[in-house]
Amino acid sequence: MTTLLPGQAAAPTGPADLSMMYVLHHGFRRDLRRFVEAVHLTPLDERRTWRALLERWDLFARLLHDHHHKEDEHLWPLLRAKVDTAGDRAAARVLDAMESEHAAIDPLLEAVHSGFSSLAGAPSATVRAGLAADLARARDDLGAHLGHEERDAIAILQRYVPGEEWSDVERSKFRGGLAPGDLLRLLPWCVEDLPEDVSGPLLAEAGLVLRAVLRLGRPRFGRLERAAFAHVPAGVGA
Repeated sequence: MTTLLPGQAAAPTGPADLSMMYVLHHGFRRDLRRFVEAVHLTPLDERRTWRALLERWDLFARLLHDHHHKEDEHLWPLLRAKVDTAGDRAAARVLDAMESEHAAIDPLLEAVHSGFSSLAGAPSATVRAGLAADLARARDDLGAHLGHEERDAIAILQRYVPGEEWSDVERSKFRGGLAPGDLLRLLPWCVEDLPEDVSGPLLAEAGLVLRAVLRLGRPRFGRLERAAFAHVPAGVGA
C-alpha cells in the first residue's frame, strides 16, 4: 500500500507497508501548524486556553518522543546492520543524519513546553514572541527531518527490509509502550483530519478492540482539542 498524505515528501516503493509511519508523520505536521496558529491567535489573558495548549503540547511531545525513541532503539540499528554488511556508505550517512536530527529536535520540544508553561501561569507578550519563534523553528526543523526520512531513510528501509520482516518489527517493536491514557488519545489523534480514503481502510484492518478504544478515547480527545485550539479556525493544519 502506497500512502501519500498532505505535506508528505515522498513514499518510496518497496515491500514494506509504511502506512502507519506516514499517519504519524501527518499528525506531527498537522499539530505543529495548529500550534503555530494558536500561539498567534490566542488572547494573552485566556489562561484556561494556554493551560489546554500546554496539556495538548505535552501529548504531542510524548507521542513524538515515543516514535523517535522506537526508531532510535530499533529501526536505525536494524538498518545500520544491513547497510554495514552491504558496505553502503551513502546509506550509512543517511542513518547518521537521522540520529543527529533527532538529537537536535529534543531541546526544541523542551523550549516550547517552557513557553506554554509560562503563558499558562501569567500573560507575557515577550514569552509569547519567544514561543512563536521556537514553534516556527520546531515546525521547520521537524518538517525537514520528516521529509528527509520519507525521501531517503524510507528508501533504505524499502531496499533492505523484506515486507514480512518489517511487519514483524512493526508489530513487536513499534506497538505498545505508551501509558493507557496516552493510548486512548493516540488513536483519535491519528485519525484527526486524516483523509477518509486512508483512515477507512486502516480502521477496517484495526480490529474490534482498537475500534472500541477509538470510540472510548474520542470524547476526551475532542474536548482537549476544542479547548486548546479554541481560537484556531477550523481546517487549519489539515
